[in-house]
Amino acid sequence: MADWRLLIIIAACWAAIRLAVGETHEPDPFLRRTLHVEPNKHLQHLATISDTEGSLARTFFSPAHRRAAEQIKSWMQDTGMETWIDAVGNVHGRIKASRDGTQAVLLGSHYDTVLDGGAYDGALGIIVGLAAVKGMLLTELVQRGWLDRLPPQPANDMDGDIVIPPTLASSLLTHGSVHLVAFTDEEGVRFQSTFLGSRAVAGTLLKYGMLSSRDRSGNSLEQVLQDEGGVTDPRVAVASLALDPTTISEYVEVHIEQGPVLESRGLPLGVVAGIAGQTRLWVQVNGTQGHAGTVPMRNRRDALVAAAELITAVEALCTLPEGEGGVPEEDNLVCTVGEVKVWPGASNVISGHTGFSVDIRSKTDSVRNDVVRQVLQTVDGTCHRRGVACSVDRKHDAEAVLSDPDVLRNMGAAASLAKPLLLAAFTQEEVQRSSGMLEGLQSVPVLVSGAGHDAMAIAERIPKMGMMFVRCRGGVSHSPLEYVEPEDVTASTAALAVYLWGRLAGSLDAESEAAASEAPVDSGSSKARDEL
Repeated sequence: MADWRLLIIIAACWAAIRLAVGETHEPDPFLRRTLHVEPNKHLQHLATISDTEGSLARTFFSPAHRRAAEQIKSWMQDTGMETWIDAVGNVHGRIKASRDGTQAVLLGSHYDTVLDGGAYDGALGIIVGLAAVKGMLLTELVQRGWLDRLPPQPANDMDGDIVIPPTLASSLLTHGSVHLVAFTDEEGVRFQSTFLGSRAVAGTLLKYGMLSSRDRSGNSLEQVLQDEGGVTDPRVAVASLALDPTTISEYVEVHIEQGPVLESRGLPLGVVAGIAGQTRLWVQVNGTQGHAGTVPMRNRRDALVAAAELITAVEALCTLPEGEGGVPEEDNLVCTVGEVKVWPGASNVISGHTGFSVDIRSKTDSVRNDVVRQVLQTVDGTCHRRGVACSVDRKHDAEAVLSDPDVLRNMGAAASLAKPLLLAAFTQEEVQRSSGMLEGLQSVPVLVSGAGHDAMAIAERIPKMGMMFVRCRGGVSHSPLEYVEPEDVTASTAALAVYLWGRLAGSLDAESEAAASEAPVDSGSSKARDEL
């Protein structure tokens, strides 16, 4: 969708929201429950569905994994979605547009967790996606004056969720459909193979040979699908799960930042320019094992000392200042040695064998590949000088994925224009408490993701994609300490609802839309912002 259309639809609809909310900032009961109460309540509830007592763990096809799938499916049905769980455990919710032949905006994130994980990684994108779809539909009902078409609703927040009938939901989507997928397995805990669910949807699971991946019991994914999933022919079943890319207009994912940038800037939301490419190496250094007290220093071929020199050399390669041969900061180059194995690992023995991992990431693939080349040269030169034998195994390569410029721009615009919906969702006390967050929506930064996400797998078949990051406390993730402020959850929900509203439901008639198309983009944009 062109920027002018998103902005003009939003500007045209805010008047109706203001009338519903009033100038006293009294919250609208429907929008408050949908945008604020329900998503935060659902995140807390999902965090209680675990296979372990006292911590959070949901892995592929575990009992908690299956319970979470059924709960998500139930919430999708409340939103007016057609729902199903596919052969690998992806949970689908879809609302078809009232006009035939329209494409769908695909939303997604994952509902599996790492062991001893947090309540927001993955789950936030699913719950915010659901609440944003419902918020978009309710906002359109307000705009059309159709709230009386809703069936009787629960009396208060704790009695149950707002329910939208499927036929009513479909009638509100005039410009496109919406399809939300809760991906079954992104973390890869059971099979050590990430993006299982999103690769099935993208149609690349077979390409990457993931059916042969094995868990710690030695069972392949193919066997597990047969024995635990009741799938007669996993290869045929998996091949049938791929979505047709021609039916999808774009893919959008909301995720916690898993880093400290937004918090350090005092901002609630950011849009993601791309996901860094990644190379993983395993460096093996083979020296000569010996007695710590009897081998003179000049005669040693110490594998651990050689490895230590290489580890510091890797750090140096990745931290050179730009003017001294280093790369520009915007390339987001990071290098990490996270695992070291020393043999025999005794205090009185010179190490004969030491291995270590190297993880190299950058938004720019040429930069990453150049650093990998330099690391390989450094290993060769250092090991030759020290008289030890070294080998490097290139374990993993993933190319960087860049967001679509239009999706990126429209998501940023939607975030900066979400304030009226937040005023409709917050009490006066919450508005005052969130003044910094509300102000921060006017400055939506562009970030780069150093972590992998389902968006990487989806972008292989649906390259038009974008992500929104949400501030998390301390930048902590993959930990029970993972936390997102409730108001920031609501901010991301409102921003995504605005984006979806402008893309799918904006109720401009044909004459207004034709007139709007002739308006200059700049004047339309400034008018929308001025009115807000």
